Amino acid sequence: MKWYAELPNMASKRPKWTARGSRPQPRLPSTLELVIDEIGARGDGVARHGETPVFVPFTTPGDTVVAKIDSRRGDGLAATLVSVVAPGPERVLPPCPYFGRCGGCSLQHWADAPYRAWKQGLLRQALRRAGLPEDALAPLIAIAPGTRRRVSFAFAKRGRKAHLGFNERASHRLIDIEHCLLLAQPLERLIDPLRALIAGLSQDGEGDVVASCTETGIDLLIESRQSLDLFDRERLAAFAVDQDLARLSWRSSANLPPEPLAARRPPLVRFADAAVTLPPASFLQPSSEGERALQSLVFDALGDARRVADLFSGCGSFTFVLAQKADVLAVEGDEAALAALKAATVGRRIRTERRDLARRPLAGAELAGLDAVVFDPPRAGAQAQAEALAESGPPLVVA
Repeated sequence: MKWYAELPNMASKRPKWTARGSRPQPRLPSTLELVIDEIGARGDGVARHGETPVFVPFTTPGDTVVAKIDSRRGDGLAATLVSVVAPGPERVLPPCPYFGRCGGCSLQHWADAPYRAWKQGLLRQALRRAGLPEDALAPLIAIAPGTRRRVSFAFAKRGRKAHLGFNERASHRLIDIEHCLLLAQPLERLIDPLRALIAGLSQDGEGDVVASCTETGIDLLIESRQSLDLFDRERLAAFAVDQDLARLSWRSSANLPPEPLAARRPPLVRFADAAVTLPPASFLQPSSEGERALQSLVFDALGDARRVADLFSGCGSFTFVLAQKADVLAVEGDEAALAALKAATVGRRIRTERRDLARRPLAGAELAGLDAVVFDPPRAGAQAQAEALAESGPPLVVA
């Protein structure tokens, strides 16, 4: 490993103390030349400076790079890629012109085969840490680009100009985009008209736009603190007509319900044989293809189970599939999502319960009599529910 810039002469300076009684923090090198050894769990390349790991985004194994040290990160150092001195054998040309600036993707520059092996390796590591067997992993299921049916754009309006796109990595700086290779065509075609719509609003401001493809058209929710006058409302309603949206809603605060400004058709999504009216900004699996793959895996994993609880059920992406062969209890904390699910349960073997499973997990006698539990929690996880399942859960858990 080579130095790119020499360390300052530490002997001529007094050590810097961070707090009374603490040990002095050695000065960080400003820039280093490094060889990337592997890709870490967050998708950053990992090099070594002595015994210290250095995390460098947008690198691949075998790259020789110049990196600027930014800060400490755990037991290592976080860095910014300055340049690639010599590319490794697994580096490829990223297909997106925004890659490296837009924070939406992090590994487009890595060849497909090692990327897939790394993804499976993350699961192997998790199983190993839990003391579980690693030899039963199925092949990775990859979903093609151009199929993503749900997206959240950030926007900023200043004067007569609006920026629309995604934030930079670990930043609030907005990258204006003209297209995105991941998006389904209806969402891709909406980018430029949406930018023009925001530019025409009466007040400056920032916010987010959540757009979901449904069977009856795009469901659009704009979230911003901007105030709308009558002309804004008319402009937004006309936009819904011009773009043939199913619904357009506005929300000025996360604490307030969305206000429908143009409800032209119910935005329907289909789970098995059930048509569910999607609440604004509801969670959907990113692609229909991925959703069907997950549904099939869960359905097959349940085997002959006849009494099943679907926890964190959302709008029912698994519930209605499971109800094709089992009696299902669907439990969800979000009122709007559960109401949408419940409205489509007529004539089906489904019961519903609204419940915050993080604070009040299904446990003890409530789990008795179940053949299986399916749960798909949000990013916050399901620690309390997992502990309850471990203590008194049914013989089969599909997560």
